[in-house]
Order: sequence, then structure tokens, then C-alpha cells
Amino acid sequence: MGMIFTPVVLLLSAIFVPGVFSDVHEYRLVRDLMKEYDKRIRPSKNHTQALNVTFGVALAQIIDVDERNQIITTNCWLNQGWLDNKLVWDPAKYGNISVIRLPHGDVWKPDILLYNNADVSSTVTTVSTNVIVTNEGNVTWLLMSIFRSSCSIDVKYFPYDIQNCSMEFASWTYDAYRLNIINIGDEGDISNYVTNSEWALLEYKHRRQEITFSCCPEPYVFVKYHIVIKRRPLFYLFNMVMPCVLITLVALLGFYMPSDSGEKISMGITTLLSITVFLMIVAESMPPTSDVVPLIGLYYGITIAIVSATTAMTVLTLNIHHKGSRGSEIPAIVKKICFGFLAKLIFIKLDLPEPPEKGMHRVPHTDLYGYEMPPFEPMIRNQNGGLSPRIGNKVHAGGATPIDNCEQQFIRVLQKVYQTIERNEIRLTEQDRRDKIKQEWQQLALIIDRVLLICFIFLTVTTTLSVLIPTNAT
Repeated sequence: MGMIFTPVVLLLSAIFVPGVFSDVHEYRLVRDLMKEYDKRIRPSKNHTQALNVTFGVALAQIIDVDERNQIITTNCWLNQGWLDNKLVWDPAKYGNISVIRLPHGDVWKPDILLYNNADVSSTVTTVSTNVIVTNEGNVTWLLMSIFRSSCSIDVKYFPYDIQNCSMEFASWTYDAYRLNIINIGDEGDISNYVTNSEWALLEYKHRRQEITFSCCPEPYVFVKYHIVIKRRPLFYLFNMVMPCVLITLVALLGFYMPSDSGEKISMGITTLLSITVFLMIVAESMPPTSDVVPLIGLYYGITIAIVSATTAMTVLTLNIHHKGSRGSEIPAIVKKICFGFLAKLIFIKLDLPEPPEKGMHRVPHTDLYGYEMPPFEPMIRNQNGGLSPRIGNKVHAGGATPIDNCEQQFIRVLQKVYQTIERNEIRLTEQDRRDKIKQEWQQLALIIDRVLLICFIFLTVTTTLSVLIPTNAT
């Protein structure tokens, strides 16, 4: 009697006491299904027939695009389904249970992998729970995984580049005669996609194709998902392009700095070093490729060339500015081109001194009334008691008197004063001539400065607009 009572109590406890045991029908169903089930065997009615597996990848998020290592990291939800003939039952025998959940490790699963995987530890980042099985044998396997796939990054139009990355899924051991992969839907699923702050998703599509490898004569079914994304350039424009533009403008303003300040070359070298630092920052984020030069890298290269040429031209203009100190005159053809044509073309008003009259090497002497006086000549007293010009240096010593000696001393003093005044006049005239030549060279350096400034502004504006205006990168 006691032996009969114990099973009855256990059965009533399982039915009326919730949480003590699982549902009896589901327990019997799982027990019967897994009794002779072998997950190592492909669940096909005939081993010569291919098993159809529906496959779909829903893009949930673009986590990162590593341009330097050429890897794209995505968060995807996978949906796989197939028919397992060993997991079929009659719901009427099991309390009308038509759907059950089984651990994914207890049933057979297709070995569909990401062929262009760039991370050996991708299995760690895969989240998979149970598989959903219906009474007709339809198995649905839902899992979430973070994929790191290799992607050929084209940075030619950076930061306006458009990238086309792909994820290639296929079975690793089953060929097309054993496993037939069928796409789910016509387009990729982006219903749960979370937008990325750096990349804008343009297109997400898939394509099925069969590929034959050199190792095996049988074809393999591949499903390729193409992710077409476009970079949002605002971050790079404000953090990489705008500082370079401002530094270039500062370098160009060096043409306005006075040549006598001695800081023009220092400014050019400082700006050149600043641009080089920004170029190193850009180079760190770009892939080390020799096929193409990124647009922003080309912009930095041209800017460095412009600033370097600016520094070199500054040396030239400084040399021209100080060349007048040596007293060499400007060639006539250079005067004609620069003072007669370029100055008017760039609207520079020249401040040149008046040239001295030709053939005049000294300033003429005038009396109190403005009449020109003859050059001073020493005078001596003649025999009649009057004064006459000295002829040569001969003096009649026989008729010399004390008065004559005083006059001669006075005449010598006047002659020395006259010679001193004449030398001062010649020196002042030569100084005026040198000042005029020096000022002409300075005016020439100013004209060359302005012409170079206009040329470099044109090059800078053209180069900057070519970067700021979006390019149709295809």
C-alpha cells in the first residue's frame, strides 16, 4: 500500500504544487526528443540532399571603423532557421505543446562563420540562448554577435570618403550540395539600427553567390552583406582643417610684417612647425598605404609647401630690402617693370626721392642776393698794392712784407675751409645718392612682397576650398 501511495503523492505534488517540478508533458517531450538524438548528424532525410538553411543578419550598430588597421566593428543580430526531421512530434500526445526551447548546445547547428573575420576571439563576444523548435521540426536560432571584419578602407577623399565594407558568411565544412543557404528578405534588416555619430549609413544589402575554392571541387554558398557608409566630416573640419587654415593665414600675414623687425623668418619657421605637428596627428589615424594620398594629407602637404615657399620668399625680399646698403643701383629694366607696371597693377603708391640733376656733383655758391659766385681762388697782393688771383704756388719772396705774410696765412685758412666745405658737400651728395638707392630697393622689396602675398593668398584660398567643398567620392 505504501509503495502505491508514494508515486501518487509525487504526481499530485507535481501537478498542484507550482515550482516543485517542471511540466510533465514538456518533460516527457524533451526526454523523448533527445533520447536518440545525435547532434553530430546533419538532420536531412537523405544524406544526398542539401539541407536548406535560411540566414539573415540584422545590423544593429556600427561600433567603430578602424582606418589604420582597416577593421570595421559591428553589432549584428543573426537569424538562422532549418528543418530538423528528428525534432518532430504530435502535440496531442504532449498536452498540445507546439513550441519548445532547447539549449543551443544540445541540437545540430550549421557551422556558418564570418569568413573575413579579423578577430580570433569573436566567439567570446557572441551571445546565444536557446533555439526555438516547433512540432513540425522547424528550428530557429537567434543570436547576437559583435563582428570585427576586415574592410579595405579607401581614404582618398578623407574626410568626405564613402566606404563599402562587407561581411561574408558561409559554411566552413558543408558545401552547396550539403548545405544550401537561403537569404531572408530582399534587403538587409536595419529596423533596429542605432545611428552612429561619425558614420551615416547609406545602404545595407546582401547578395548570394557560389564560390569554388582551389582546395575543393564543390562550390560553397556565400552570403555577402554590404555596408555602405559615409563619414560625417564636421569633426575633422573643425579639429584638423580649420587650425591649418588659421596657421596658414598667420604665415601669409608675415608679408605685412616690416622687414626691419627681424621676425619674418622666425614667424615662417614657427608656422611651419605647427602645421607639421597637425600633419603627424592626421598621419596617425590614416592607414599606411602607398596607393593613394588622402585629401586632407594632400591639403597639409600643399600648405606646408606654401608656408615653406613663403619663408623662402621672405629671405629673398629681405635680401632685396637690404641690398641698397651696398650702393648698387637697380637695373633700368627692373625699374620699368616694377615701378612702372606692377606698382600700378597692385595699387601701391611709391615714395621715391627726387633724382639729382645730371652732371651736378656739388652745390653752387651764391651771395646774399642769390647770384652765383665763382669758385674760390687764393688771392695775392700785386705790385700796385691791389689783390690778384694766385697763379700756381709761386710767391715773390723778395717783395714780401709782414702784411703780405698775414694775407697769405689768411688765404691758406680760407682755402682749408673751402676744401672742408667742398668735401662735406661731396659727402652729403653721395649720402643722398645712397639714400635714394636704398629707398628704391626698399620700395622694390615692398612691391615683390605684395605680389607674392597675392599669389599665396590665391593658392591658399584655392587649396582650402578644394577641401572644404565636399567631393563626390564614389
